[in-house]
Amino acid sequence: MSSEKPLIKLYRKRTFGDKLSDTFDFVGENFRTLLKYITYLVLPVAIVQTFCMNNFMTGYMESITAITSGGGRNFADMLQWLSSMGLYMLVQFVAIILVYAVSYTMMQLYEQRSERLKGVTFDELRPGVVQKCLRQLVLLVTSIAIFVVIVLLMALLIAASPYFILPVIIIAVVVLPLFVLVYPIYLFEDTGIVSAYAKSVRLGWKTWAGIVGVMIVLYIISSIISGLISTPWYIMVMAKNLLATQGNTSGFVSSFGYTAIQYLLGVVSSFAGSCIMALMCIGIAYQYGHACDKVDGVGVDQDIENFETL
Repeated sequence: MSSEKPLIKLYRKRTFGDKLSDTFDFVGENFRTLLKYITYLVLPVAIVQTFCMNNFMTGYMESITAITSGGGRNFADMLQWLSSMGLYMLVQFVAIILVYAVSYTMMQLYEQRSERLKGVTFDELRPGVVQKCLRQLVLLVTSIAIFVVIVLLMALLIAASPYFILPVIIIAVVVLPLFVLVYPIYLFEDTGIVSAYAKSVRLGWKTWAGIVGVMIVLYIISSIISGLISTPWYIMVMAKNLLATQGNTSGFVSSFGYTAIQYLLGVVSSFAGSCIMALMCIGIAYQYGHACDKVDGVGVDQDIENFETL
């Protein structure tokens, strides 16, 4: 008798518990494959990201020390620190794009291949990964534009009257989750960017509570795991910078060995953070599949098409 687990379909109605269990079941079933290709693409990014992160933290601690001591930092040092922060954010965006592209390509192949993801090769993944990376660049530009417009409108309202502060916060809490589903919509469907945002708002409005619930739970879980993994790196960075602010630049904390260990822990922290992002994006994808079936009956339509092809 076959002990193969049931196929986890993307488009079907789910209870809140089903969304979480399907997310963890998919990750558990395909853990090695996910880890293999995320490592292949994201580990080089994590190495660069750690270098930027270390520079940023060093500059941050030096700025705090300068401010608390009543001094200041020269323009060149500040510019270098801001450059490190900007480069870190850029590399972080690259990691997010790659993780989403790999995860969503695998979710599509999982249902298309008779063997699911068993034995899947990078040649099979490459077209989907490249296509989803390019589409995410479009999403990134439009998301930044929409975010800037929303922030400006909120700022104008608050500037007009301080009484608008509370309503603006409430509106932001209500509106922002409506755009969460645009990622899976635009990456899974052959649709335009405007249509993707319109559909995200339409589906998001009718499944708002589910979106918020899934995001909160997965964010808490991801934050706990990421925090535990990142703690050793944070301790080493803080210890080194604390001693440096006290003028203690000798000893083990200034040695090559300490720096090498700190850097390796930073790579582990950055890479683990990228891997954990897969959990969030997969959970959002199953929320999207639930919304599509609940609102538009997509899952029922697919079952009918599959039945007719038998």
